Amino acid sequence: MTQLADLESDHSLSAIHVADSIRKNKVPNVRTVLIVLSVRGMALDVASLKQKVQLAYPGTEVYFMTTLGKYLGNSAPTSVDLLIDLSGPGTRQGLFFARRLRRRARVAVGRASSTFRKGAYDRVVEETFNSSKQDILIHEREVQRKVLASAGVAVIQAGDTHADRGKITPMELPPFKRL
Repeated sequence: MTQLADLESDHSLSAIHVADSIRKNKVPNVRTVLIVLSVRGMALDVASLKQKVQLAYPGTEVYFMTTLGKYLGNSAPTSVDLLIDLSGPGTRQGLFFARRLRRRARVAVGRASSTFRKGAYDRVVEETFNSSKQDILIHEREVQRKVLASAGVAVIQAGDTHADRGKITPMELPPFKRL
């Protein structure tokens, strides 16, 4: 007899699967991380990105760079352990920007937004965008979470709201009695 799972069970099982795959993608012995920020939009701000990376890799130094090669905050050392490239297709950057970044990193993770990046990175996240069905910012958020997950950084959304399946509506509840 097959039994259909409810929404909470499906959500919990998918969260366990995602957490397990993130744990498998962790890079060993990471001390420095360089993150190239996206120009289109960011799923997380710089402070929360730094916090997520430091939770995944305790004791790491996190550096941020724009697609033009300018640093936000301190400059990164010449060689880093992990490169996370969040920049997407159509961003303004040099022709061999991905190759130059790859030479600096022991492990490189990024988006497959051009042919140069597909060959340059160790872990590549494929993306497809359907402009008629999806908003650009929602798409950026999903792809950036996939890139961070393939780098071993967990970005799990807390506070997911599910459809209300209750039989009592708030209009039918008894009035609140003061104590």
